[in-house]
Amino acid sequence: MTARARNRVLVGMALFAGLWLLAASRVHVNASWSDGAWGYLALPLFGDLGPGDVVLFDPPEGIGAEVPYLKTVRGVPGARVNVGPARTIVVDGRVLGTAKARARDDRPLEAIAAGTVPGGHYFLHGPHRDSHDSRYAEIGFVSRDRIRARAVPLPDIPWLGLEGPLVGPEGVHP
Repeated sequence: MTARARNRVLVGMALFAGLWLLAASRVHVNASWSDGAWGYLALPLFGDLGPGDVVLFDPPEGIGAEVPYLKTVRGVPGARVNVGPARTIVVDGRVLGTAKARARDDRPLEAIAAGTVPGGHYFLHGPHRDSHDSRYAEIGFVSRDRIRARAVPLPDIPWLGLEGPLVGPEGVHP
């Protein structure tokens, strides 16, 4: 078998493996332009979640989101959340960002109220300034039962066109 034929077999096997993973629903394609990866491997939730863990969760039904959200745990049960006068969000003394007054679609956004993360809940945060996360009352503290999985970002595969977010702010590939 020639080297070219072996490479084709390897590419075919890699594509088959990728399709199998997608069919098994363990790979989630990133539907958000505000995150840097094209997709995530969803891993089962074993043990406690801690600050820095990346998770997939179901946003509240009233939001109308078609896919789970991907965020990082920044506050665990017992963490203190403060909201500054300029809507600056601080979790356990760490400034995470500002809760914007209006969404990109111009609807008003209410900042989360200051308080302590209750048992069985988490403060989830995305690093992008437009991230729709626990900074806002409509998301709030996320209960453990809404968290689907831990998430591990998948590496870029440029030769397959899989690099960075697959959509831009207008919903198309950048």
